Amino acid sequence: MNRAGRQSSLGRVALLAAAVTLAACSSPGTVAARRSPTSTSTSMNPPAGDGTTSTLPSTLTTTTPAAAPGPSSVTWPLRTITSTGSDQDVTPVGSALYWLALPGSTPGSPSTVTPVRDDLATGQVVDGPSVPGVVGSPALTVTAGWVWVVRGVGGEALVEQLDPTTLTVHAQRTLVVNDTLGPGPRPLLTATVGGPLWVADGEDLWALDPSTGTVETELDAGDEITSLSTDPSGALLYTGGDPPSRSGMIVTEYDARTGRQLDHSDQEDAVAAGTVAATDGGVWVSYRSGMAGGAQELSSADLATIAPPPGSGNSFGTFAQIMGVWSSVSDGVLWLTSATGLTCADPATGAVRASEALAGSDGLSDPIASGGLLYAVPSSGGVVAMTPPKACFGT
Repeated sequence: MNRAGRQSSLGRVALLAAAVTLAACSSPGTVAARRSPTSTSTSMNPPAGDGTTSTLPSTLTTTTPAAAPGPSSVTWPLRTITSTGSDQDVTPVGSALYWLALPGSTPGSPSTVTPVRDDLATGQVVDGPSVPGVVGSPALTVTAGWVWVVRGVGGEALVEQLDPTTLTVHAQRTLVVNDTLGPGPRPLLTATVGGPLWVADGEDLWALDPSTGTVETELDAGDEITSLSTDPSGALLYTGGDPPSRSGMIVTEYDARTGRQLDHSDQEDAVAAGTVAATDGGVWVSYRSGMAGGAQELSSADLATIAPPPGSGNSFGTFAQIMGVWSSVSDGVLWLTSATGLTCADPATGAVRASEALAGSDGLSDPIASGGLLYAVPSSGGVVAMTPPKACFGT
């Protein structure tokens, strides 16, 4: 598979099937269109069986896929926050919810990019400036009291500093992309606790002052960066990258304050670079190996595999499935999404805490937890909020 094909195959995979039909929306740009007049609550149903098999990575054995093991399925109530177009990068901060609206587009392709703020207490929705560009994911974060958005235009990454209430542009920084292996820029960013704002585009990696946007460090990573994540302490930065001239995934560990490279690991089974999600003591890595894929945790000490628990990743189940298993870490919880369900687990060990088996045709992605709720993006558009069981949060 060529590089462009491998990158697009990972784009916005519908990771998770949920039995929920979102309300039809009116034209975007108004409060009524952005937020459903009445947010209804619904529950998710158990899945139908899937007996397909496919080419698997060398670490998996060919078996009949089954529902993810673990605690019995529970009902995780779900409600619609908004139902508009294509959205990504949901970011809850206190009583406000931010995301990027990309109407009628697929991630990685040119679009009109619009930052959105939803006041969860009042329901008031504010749209920021709608501007053209290409974005990776995540391309929006909140740090140092500002909303930051990055988009690609031509051979440049444009980083915008927005007012957190009005979403008006406070300042803009232009970063010239010097090294790229792909067909065009797909910039992304991540915040660091007590440290810089990291921005990546192509093979280039920049550290910016999170208050002013001043460039502090610039690096050539040597691989096409498709994922970024910093650990909860703000000490480590991880990147997932597409290596030059072949398939695979390079996971690189950096000092999050200085950008000094500490270690790297080659995930040779990957058909393209996947995602990284840092946690205390390690990083969860997800990628596809043909039609199947899985998730595993690499140690921060030497990037050796330390989770999931022994035996759980050797056949289809919670950590390895057809269409892949994708991982993210938020609110001290590991969230695993797949075509058959949603699982919450201990981010240090991978021990499953609860799971929800799902069915339907409306996939969910970008799960992020805050204040006991889990926000996600349905493939049909919009943003939803789920209420996971308290067991997910270790209580």
